[in-house]
Amino acid sequence: VAAPRPQQTSKADARGNAWADVLAKAHTKEGPYQNCQVESVEPLKPRKGTAVVRVLSCGLAFPDVLVILGKHIARRPTPFVPGQEICGEVTAVGEGVEGLRVGDCVFGSALRGGISEEAEVMAAAVYKVPAGVDPNVAAGFELNYGTTYHGLVDIGHLKAGETLLVLGASGGVGASAIDLGKALGATVIACASTAEKLEFCKAAGADHLINYEKDDLRNELKKLKLDGRVDVVYDPVGGRWSEPALRAMGWGGRYLVVGFAAGGEVPKDAIPSLPLNLALLNERQILGVLWGMWKARDGNRGNAQNIAAMMEMVREGRLKPVISRIYALEDSFKEACDDIMGRRVMGKVCMQPGARGAASKL
Repeated sequence: VAAPRPQQTSKADARGNAWADVLAKAHTKEGPYQNCQVESVEPLKPRKGTAVVRVLSCGLAFPDVLVILGKHIARRPTPFVPGQEICGEVTAVGEGVEGLRVGDCVFGSALRGGISEEAEVMAAAVYKVPAGVDPNVAAGFELNYGTTYHGLVDIGHLKAGETLLVLGASGGVGASAIDLGKALGATVIACASTAEKLEFCKAAGADHLINYEKDDLRNELKKLKLDGRVDVVYDPVGGRWSEPALRAMGWGGRYLVVGFAAGGEVPKDAIPSLPLNLALLNERQILGVLWGMWKARDGNRGNAQNIAAMMEMVREGRLKPVISRIYALEDSFKEACDDIMGRRVMGKVCMQPGARGAASKL
């Protein structure tokens, strides 16, 4: 168990306040994120090829909480600063950095955690925020929309006129799948667990709505009389809904395995065992979508092209990312994690430094 650093009282406390998981692998009844605390750290200095930014906003997602809980495929030694997606203003650049200067507003992935007043980024792996794009939208963009574009376009080859079935459609990646699917010209079927979440999906542009917690997914899909016309399934949820979704696909359907959110803190509980004869029938494909690993293996080349294409779509109004809530870094982190793990979040949420007080809604 790692102990928290002593609280400093100098003026330096005004910089670098960050959340750090100081419990190592101690899993309490309340969960490790309940014991995260804000503490002072030394101001960051850029290294070769990196830049330091003043964080304006940091996206928070289900995978971020899983990392804190030690339940994610990516493991980090503690203590650490959670969060990876940030938008901020460049305050310093390191040796060899080209194309960035102090004052630029950028978004992308933080190297050593983003839920902080400062973050370090690889200069070659961040993107300038287009004029008119809200910093909160930019902060919450890359993970969800990067994953979804890679899944729907690079892997799923979704085409205009096809039918897209989205499970967990009201969550961060699910909402981005509705948004991008409609922008690509697909008919979108959104599945979620409550009437409120389905209203959110409808507002996001979904053509058909299914409450798969209340109703039988297979029967509801039959009622739509699609005649096997589901071309792509986008599944960040797993669990008992995966098999009926797979059965709904037509010839050459592409089933995109994005994650297993149905398992909550124990993702393995949501990993379905699918009959492989369903893949043989109709030549259906079951395809994994591991955006972060692909991005790293590809050196961010393909992802950078995807982000540029989507930011142009945002600028043109063809994509409309939703930031449903902003939480104050200083005193609302635990509430944000509770909302994510309690499946109360719709769309994307962000943490914002210097926003003390109750969490605010956009």
